[in-house]
Amino acid sequence: MAILYALVARGSVVLAEFSSTATNASAIARQILDKIPGNDDSNVSYSQDRYIFHVKRTDGLAVLCMADETAGRRIPFAFLEDIHQRFARTYGRAVITAQAYAMNDEFSRVLSQQMEYYTNDPNADRINRLKGEMSQGCFDYTTAGDYLRCVGLRMPWSYTANMPKVKSNF
Repeated sequence: MAILYALVARGSVVLAEFSSTATNASAIARQILDKIPGNDDSNVSYSQDRYIFHVKRTDGLAVLCMADETAGRRIPFAFLEDIHQRFARTYGRAVITAQAYAMNDEFSRVLSQQMEYYTNDPNADRINRLKGEMSQGCFDYTTAGDYLRCVGLRMPWSYTANMPKVKSNF
């Protein structure tokens, strides 16, 4: 799983971009930016060969990344949300009048670092990490009945009749 390319744009004006590999992603990204309908906030994905282009448009900013198809949607969109927040926090209203590539020198490093993080760090997948933490917490219970109640399963009466009574906070 890898995020290989990212950009931030206002409409079709690219403000910053970074590519970790030599591809035609930049040309495809510009075509996608031109074809995104309307000005409404949206999250969309487009397939191109074995890569998926994910786009998050919020508050007039479009953040786009290209990832291989094994990345799914959750990680790339978490990346896009993170990049949008960092970009908006860093540049604020200057984005409205910025020239093409005005933020590229500084922000391309942020794109590179965050691409690396979301590609390689297992902590980037918050959902799976939280699921793991929750299920690990459930294993701390001493009886099967408590475990099953912890994960939200109801056991038929016949299975629970012979189980020892354990005080539970549920």
